[in-house]
Amino acid sequence: MAKTYIDGTSCKAITGQFGEFFNISVNVEKLQQYANEKGYVNMTMSKRKEPGQYGDTHYFTLNEWNPEEANNKPASTPASNNAQGNNEAWDISVEDIPF
Repeated sequence: MAKTYIDGTSCKAITGQFGEFFNISVNVEKLQQYANEKGYVNMTMSKRKEPGQYGDTHYFTLNEWNPEEANNKPASTPASNNAQGNNEAWDISVEDIPF
């Protein structure tokens, strides 16, 4: 699934006396377009490879995971998706790893 980058958000990591903190800014008007049927905007914050033009260290993408959709999908494994069972189905990028 393609990532949906959330326009109107910024995040800078700063180090203070008690550790790392995040300064987060959100343009409320732009954020409304991403709201779900309950009025929530589910976001995933990820670290940028390099700071942005204005010093942003992180970015936000729309988290569209839905537990109801996940429960309706048949279970699949990489081996079942690939007749030879080789590692092609495990092709992931570093950005896909949550830590």
